[in-house]
Amino acid sequence: MKHALKIVAVNILVFAFLVVILEATGQAVAVLRPSYDVLFLQPDTLLGWKQVPNLQWTWAGHEWYAADFSVRVRTNALGFRDSAREFAKPAGIQRVALLGDSFIEAVQVPFERTAGQVLQQQLNGTDEPPRWEVLNFGISNYGVGQYLLAWREYARKFNPDYVGVFVAKLHMRRTLQKYESGAFPGTEQRALWIRPTFRLQHDALVLEPAADIDAFVRMQNDLVSTEFDGLRTRRKKRLITYRYAKLLYDDLRRLVHARPPETPARPFQDDDPALLAVNLKIIETFGREVAAAGGRLAVVDATRYFSDGDGDVAAALKNLCAANRFGYVPVFEDLLDARKRGVKTDWAHDGHFNEAGNTILANALYRWVAEEAGQRQAVR
Repeated sequence: MKHALKIVAVNILVFAFLVVILEATGQAVAVLRPSYDVLFLQPDTLLGWKQVPNLQWTWAGHEWYAADFSVRVRTNALGFRDSAREFAKPAGIQRVALLGDSFIEAVQVPFERTAGQVLQQQLNGTDEPPRWEVLNFGISNYGVGQYLLAWREYARKFNPDYVGVFVAKLHMRRTLQKYESGAFPGTEQRALWIRPTFRLQHDALVLEPAADIDAFVRMQNDLVSTEFDGLRTRRKKRLITYRYAKLLYDDLRRLVHARPPETPARPFQDDDPALLAVNLKIIETFGREVAAAGGRLAVVDATRYFSDGDGDVAAALKNLCAANRFGYVPVFEDLLDARKRGVKTDWAHDGHFNEAGNTILANALYRWVAEEAGQRQAVR
């Protein structure tokens, strides 16, 4: 018995020693390649939320260390990841406005490598002075309805000549999703209606303002003043071995309590009919407002990049654009072609575009803008 207890004790000590070594190694990596918790989004009465104006911070992803990238980010006075801009368009300048979610925001790459800035460089070439500006109005976790609101409140004031909206089915789902917890620490266990949504009434869009913005404001203010010591960024501090032990435990639980395979998802046309109807109406309204302001809208279709089964959504978007003479940029074709050729377009630990993905998006937009600009020049 004493011999057996001694063996058990030795094994426990060896295991504890290994855990300490692993934890110490992990903490050293975290110090050398730090990651950060950042409250870079703040409540917004009209839009639900947007980036904090004039904020500088470092984004290194959601891992406990900078697994893929470490990017210094700065927002302008309006709270977008873009340069400072004047509302009045300078003489001789044409503008492109990009609206979308985190894929347009692109905090995973340096500012000059975002799709918008790559597009601006491509359009200007070696021209001096430059003749093009590309403005970034992307905000994390936005839905199509929020694109329209951001256009009305911000983008249209800059009189863009061309407007690109980044759309996939996931953005359409968000349009109807009142509750958004994933982007905001502290909201995970609370059902707060913080996203303005739209519904159709007699074929007209009806805006439903977010009802819990005040609660959202109080919650984030409390978070800033307590856990963040009055700041909006802090270095992540984690017990790394505990994190991986919990992940292993969760995987084992899922394995033990595995459910039988689910039935295949229903085709899109059998899904919630409001999903497609509301979003297509928003895009139609969006395009008409852009045209009334003297610009031209293009739907940047990323549907099949995220899910190859969303072909019906892509077809609906293409038909809408054809019927209304909007531009249509099927960027998913370029992204899927790159994937077939073995080109990695996203990060290993982060699902967003890497520099190659941003460049592919910029190239697709460049082809459309260059063709449109050429046609306008020919008409003149």
